[in-house]
Amino acid sequence: MGPRSESAADAAAVRELIVEMSPLGLPGATPETKLIEELGFDSLGLVELLVVIEDRFDLPPFDEHVLFGIERVGDLERIVTDARAEAPHR
Repeated sequence: MGPRSESAADAAAVRELIVEMSPLGLPGATPETKLIEELGFDSLGLVELLVVIEDRFDLPPFDEHVLFGIERVGDLERIVTDARAEAPHR
């Protein structure tokens, strides 16, 4: 699997996890879906989601500055795919 298909697979896995943990469980989430307004996350829910994402993708804890401005599903997909691309391969 090449880097592009790995990124797409990671993004799809992130989206699936977000929908699974969403208080409202909107099944048709897209990268443009808003985490708070459309999926029902609050600040605590977002923190819990980030911890689960870090664990699921075996990522180090996200820096606080990375988390500012996260509003949409695509924001989290990008953060995870960027972090996975920067992580040393095992």
